Amino acid sequence: MAEKYSIGTFAKLTGVTIRTLHYYDEIGILKPELSASGRRFYGDDHFIILQKIVTLKFLGFPLENIKDLIKNENWNLKESLIFQKKAMLEKRAQIDHIIKGLDSALNLVDEDQPVDSTIFISIINGILLEDDHKEWLENFFSEEKVQALFDIPQEEQFELEKRWAVLLTELKNVCGSDPKGEESQSLMKEMFTLFTEIVGVDTSAIMQMNVPEDPSHVPLPFTMEDQEWLGMAMKFYLEKEGIEIDEEDLS
Repeated sequence: MAEKYSIGTFAKLTGVTIRTLHYYDEIGILKPELSASGRRFYGDDHFIILQKIVTLKFLGFPLENIKDLIKNENWNLKESLIFQKKAMLEKRAQIDHIIKGLDSALNLVDEDQPVDSTIFISIINGILLEDDHKEWLENFFSEEKVQALFDIPQEEQFELEKRWAVLLTELKNVCGSDPKGEESQSLMKEMFTLFTEIVGVDTSAIMQMNVPEDPSHVPLPFTMEDQEWLGMAMKFYLEKEGIEIDEEDLS
């Protein structure tokens, strides 16, 4: 004779909480049977169904999909597993990317110094939109070259991010001053030196690039007035270096 188990007994035997069993009943994924007196109970077949649920949950399937799979006795297991593996790999890549952003964020706030929020957001957004930046850079470089730009040791990346954060902070501090001044022009030289170090081409090559609009829309840590000042400071620096520029490149 088939055994009948109360929800409490079934919960103890399976290690699943009563609350979870109530939820499974509510969404229709594991519904108990009703006795003649109207009491709910679980039978031996419910152990098999619950084992399927536990296994598919372990593999990362959402309950909505599990419900459909359990109802369909002839579902294509291999196809479902291939699809789920792809979804899990995408999720892992997303989590790895977020962790990379967190590592960079911790690196930027490691020092006992205040961090400008606009600069912090700009740098972290640049990291999180890395794939968009790669696609954009492929307008100028080969896919192998672009990948090499991003495949650098973490310590080197952290150092570049800190240098960039410091440079942006110093630029914000001098915005509005004389764009031809010694401090402004020194920062311009440092900025283009850093560009050259990161990208691997000199200033003249950078300015000769036919730059399309960057689709990633990373928020700049500068006001419109600051950006106008930066344009003037860059113009003076490039003219001093004897590099011909198109005025539209600085607008």
